[in-house]
Amino acid sequence: MSHLIQVPLQKNKYPVVVGHKILSELPRRLKQAKLGCDAVIITNPSIRRKCAGKLTPVLKRAGYSVNFLIVPDSEQSKSLNQLGRLLNRLAQLDGIGRSLFLIAFGGGVVGDVTGLAASLYLRGIPYVQVPTTLLGQVDSAIGGKTAVDLPHGKNLVGSFYQPKLVFSDLIWIRQLPKRQRVSGMAEIIKYGVIRDPRLFGYLEKHRSRLLKADPKTLSYVIARSSRIKGEVVAADERETKGIRTILNFGHTIGHGIEAATHYSGRYTHGESVAMGMVAATNIAVQLGICSSSVEKRLVGLTQKFGLPVRARGVSAQKVLRAIRHDKKAKRGRLRWVLPTRIGHVVVTPDVPETVVKQAIQACVAGK
Repeated sequence: MSHLIQVPLQKNKYPVVVGHKILSELPRRLKQAKLGCDAVIITNPSIRRKCAGKLTPVLKRAGYSVNFLIVPDSEQSKSLNQLGRLLNRLAQLDGIGRSLFLIAFGGGVVGDVTGLAASLYLRGIPYVQVPTTLLGQVDSAIGGKTAVDLPHGKNLVGSFYQPKLVFSDLIWIRQLPKRQRVSGMAEIIKYGVIRDPRLFGYLEKHRSRLLKADPKTLSYVIARSSRIKGEVVAADERETKGIRTILNFGHTIGHGIEAATHYSGRYTHGESVAMGMVAATNIAVQLGICSSSVEKRLVGLTQKFGLPVRARGVSAQKVLRAIRHDKKAKRGRLRWVLPTRIGHVVVTPDVPETVVKQAIQACVAGK
């Protein structure tokens, strides 16, 4: 059984399909999306080795030609050099009688560079997201944000370009190492805080089932998170109204922790976001817009999932320096996403730096 969620954009709405062992449905969904016949799968070496043997036969039996383009298994994929290489290879694969479409088969890094390549080649060709990580399924695969990095910072070259389909099969999630599954839970907790107190309560009640990757329980939280992400994106597709900003809850200080550790992998993106959410909630408590009981619930749930609430061995000064250069700053002022209660957040630039410093110092543990 699969869940079908629509991302209800005014133009080019698309479905998100969530289920367990639903790969046989993919060709039918691709045909419904009215794509071409020539699939170009962009993935990394690890996913190709572990998972391509399941995906390729399904596509070929349905009459699709299949080619693979491989990108590095790290943030190195998100570079202008890799983007240029992909575009040149697409030109080599294209020709008379060909109708290319791209499949992003991997996590958020693969999805970002694939989406940007799709938006640029021939001024736009269709692409599909087949995310293989929990974080990808509930967050990065939905919403059409595509980007690569520059030496000056992450995601500085990009576009808004929506996929034609997001196909989330739990078969990939259940194969992930536990740390990656837990990392993805941070984004699901985020959705509970910003929009859905019922989801937050569900996470508190069913933690053990989720940690065991129970298909029914996991399907529910992925589908619910996907619906929330789709609704927020539809209300503010290109981040012009300030609505989509709520999806950045936990990301400002989270990105600061990633930058302070030089994106070394000491903390995953999800782990960094978890710490960032705790720090943002601490800011809200200091400002008097949120009760300490909300902070206690968030810290408790975060720890129960095995996510960190403090960054060990990270310099508070480096985190502060990184967030001052956050690309989400508007006219030089950061917009903070702060909870007022479980299920509701506000966006404000009016946070004194002394409050921010105190929250960061509480979030890190030494140099």
